[in-house]
Amino acid sequence: MIITMDNKAPAGICGSGLLIIIATLFEHKVLDHAGKFDQALAGERLRKGRSGWEYVLVLAQEGGINDEIVINEVDIDNLIRTKAAIFAGVKTLIEEVGLATSDLEEIILAGAFGSFIDLDASISIGLLPEISPDKVKYIGNGSLLGARMNALSNHIRHDVSGVVARMTSFELSEMPGYHHQYVASLFLPHTDMSLFPEVAQRLAE
Repeated sequence: MIITMDNKAPAGICGSGLLIIIATLFEHKVLDHAGKFDQALAGERLRKGRSGWEYVLVLAQEGGINDEIVINEVDIDNLIRTKAAIFAGVKTLIEEVGLATSDLEEIILAGAFGSFIDLDASISIGLLPEISPDKVKYIGNGSLLGARMNALSNHIRHDVSGVVARMTSFELSEMPGYHHQYVASLFLPHTDMSLFPEVAQRLAE
């Protein structure tokens, strides 16, 4: 059964949906750690397409665009490179200030994408560090909310000035450890599975 917002016929894949799709295919071993399909499972859904191997998510008669909706290895590779840059940035910044992932007290997710992101899927593919859901906070449009609060409260405006004065800027491309972290993150979820023990356990079941 295909379920969409407002129960309409599917017409495409949104960003948060893409994370869930790739995480699900990976955890069911349709995808390997490199983001490649297991060709031994070839059939009606998994096949060789115009752009390489692809998985048919929605058949033409099931969708709302009179065509199939597929995800291929090019799509998956693009997402892996994007998530690798994000995770490598997080990991590099944490290590640069002398901390470990386990030291994180809170992760704040903002913006439209952050409001709908699936935490389990994000961790499964290595977009976010493996962290307790209790430590993750969703705030929606954080920049707009912050600007409104800053405009309406002198106390908050004073706090903002204090935070700005304590901020430090890092140029990731110039940090020696970033490239290494990026290359190590170009797998699902990572080359170092000790960073994702719960994901490793699920994969072993």
